[in-house]
Amino acid sequence: MKTVLYFFPLNLMKNNTGSIRRAWGMLEAFKNADCVVDYVYSFDLWGGPMDAAEADALKKTGLVREVYELRKKPAGSGALSYSIQYRINRFIKDTAFRRSIPDFVTAYNRHLFNTILEKNNYDYIVISYAYWSGLVKNNPRIKQAKLIVDTHDFLTAQELGKKRFSAGRGFADEMRRLGCFDQIWAISIEEQYLFRQFVDKDVKLMPYCLQEQVVPEGQEKEFDIIYVAGDNRHNVNAANWFFKEVYPLIDLSVRWCIVGRICEHIPDCANIRKVPYAPDLQPYYSRARLAICPMLSGTGVKIKVIEALAYGLPVVCNPQGVDGLVNKTENGCVVAESAKDFAESIWKLLNKETDYAEIKNLAATYFQKNHSEKTLLNIIKSVLVGQ
Repeated sequence: MKTVLYFFPLNLMKNNTGSIRRAWGMLEAFKNADCVVDYVYSFDLWGGPMDAAEADALKKTGLVREVYELRKKPAGSGALSYSIQYRINRFIKDTAFRRSIPDFVTAYNRHLFNTILEKNNYDYIVISYAYWSGLVKNNPRIKQAKLIVDTHDFLTAQELGKKRFSAGRGFADEMRRLGCFDQIWAISIEEQYLFRQFVDKDVKLMPYCLQEQVVPEGQEKEFDIIYVAGDNRHNVNAANWFFKEVYPLIDLSVRWCIVGRICEHIPDCANIRKVPYAPDLQPYYSRARLAICPMLSGTGVKIKVIEALAYGLPVVCNPQGVDGLVNKTENGCVVAESAKDFAESIWKLLNKETDYAEIKNLAATYFQKNHSEKTLLNIIKSVLVGQ
């Protein structure tokens, strides 16, 4: 039985993002591969506090053995030297003329991480996001553990457009950070290709996978279109474009369901139902006929696309919507190059049953082959337990 230290900075019990849902899938795969997992998260950088009740509930799932938290600096007046180091590092980062990708590792959260390593021996240490590579870089407490980075995203592209960010400096820094690991997990086929060109390490495709969702035959469709999104800058820009350019071209009889914090940026309309937060997306996806993903920017695979395909829903999207997918065609997605194309594609799927049935079948077939729980389990077994 293999032991895994799994660092994922977000609080898993706040199940409100695609990345968190992906992390739950990883834990399920670890368990099904007979791995024992200790989970580490960030208390104050990205994550947010996890109270004792949440930690206990997480352990009761049987997916993790222990829950550990990291803090960026000590609470109160204790450990003054760590607080001073933290302030100095923050000053340097904030005043740098040309910025690289952020580094969220501090002297204190690395100290806390090291106490975990000193108490336990692990076969594998999985670090989510290269932002946090400093937890393991040149760390003698790693012992014999194999180091894996689950990249989740191409960080240089994510940081583009931010104040004083240097793309060249950021890219070189990101590749150096990836080089600290024995193995790199890429969520998209494009990122796997890119990392292989610049880092002489084993790069595995670790796609976003989840359980196939079986919608009962004859399920009433309360919504014609579902749109699921958070409120990051890429989603906000996309929503603004869509509701300015595309929505006016669509008949007002079309019934919409919009889920997530993107609701704050959507106009109130009689035919739109807004659900700012949904702990479970199943009741909404199962009652929709198709999904949209109007992305104009961003990197990596679009989680909302894979989730829609899991329900066998056709997806209408911009070209960025199929980023990360193994197949760019015959995958259940209809790619629209313009606002007019987007509106016409929606109309055809809602009004032409033959078109709808064809794309729906492609969605189910593509998902089963590339993003099912079985796919992820087979990859995890081959990587961690050699099966």
